[in-house]
Amino acid sequence: MNILITGANGNIGTYLCNVLSKSHTVYGLDKTELNIVDKISTEKTLNLLKPDAVIHTAAITNKYICEYNETLAYDVNTVGTLNIANCCNDLNIPIVYLSSSDVYGDNSSMPYREVDECFPINVFSKSKLGGEELIQTICQKYFIIRSSTIFGGNDCFVRKLINGKHSAIYLFSNPTLCITYIEDLTLAIQRLLETDKYGVYNYTNEGCMSKSKLINSIIEFGNLNVPLIVNSDKLLSNLIREPKYTCTDNSHIKGVLGIDIAPWDDRLREYINKCLKV
Repeated sequence: MNILITGANGNIGTYLCNVLSKSHTVYGLDKTELNIVDKISTEKTLNLLKPDAVIHTAAITNKYICEYNETLAYDVNTVGTLNIANCCNDLNIPIVYLSSSDVYGDNSSMPYREVDECFPINVFSKSKLGGEELIQTICQKYFIIRSSTIFGGNDCFVRKLINGKHSAIYLFSNPTLCITYIEDLTLAIQRLLETDKYGVYNYTNEGCMSKSKLINSIIEFGNLNVPLIVNSDKLLSNLIREPKYTCTDNSHIKGVLGIDIAPWDDRLREYINKCLKV
């Protein structure tokens, strides 16, 4: 299969390119090679390459950048996705869109299912949901994957904490969330592309935790001698509105693919052990 991957220089895009190129022909394009905001350029590139599928990872994912650069967020996350979706529909090929569990909003304390209504509460999640809605309107062949806090690869937050020279780690909000191991996510994407089971899917590793538990687990598994300080500094915590609960129910994708999903703490420990061996 010939697969085009957008956002190829990001941590997720880089990992996908490295793994999928072992069994597929991969066109990994970064923003200098494929400006997804430019409709005509995007059409020319995809019509030239004529991939069998597109994995769309290019996005502005920094929530603070999105909040204070709203036009940029919507240009890349929504309009850019519109341009990719139009090309995929014209070529009659599937698009895999990496979305976020943040699109659900902040209206539940039970794991979200794909059928739950979305009420995004910040620019990042609104712009990502906008991309989802355009794909569902335009495309017949799509896999929308709502994931959360992806770790793994060479440039993720876990590796940065492990390798950083921190005297202390400060936490200004403490939501309940899920996390996703990039290796498991990649396998799920590969499995989905082998099917025609198009639709919206949650995919995170099993189990929910508070953000403070996540950071403390990284400290424990990495043998870091660093204190975690949970601070209620209202100025910092109010810079952006974030959901207090974004856990997902993965039953749908497990049923469709016939897979089990590993617990988050097992995968986190495994990844940290790999980091410490390097």
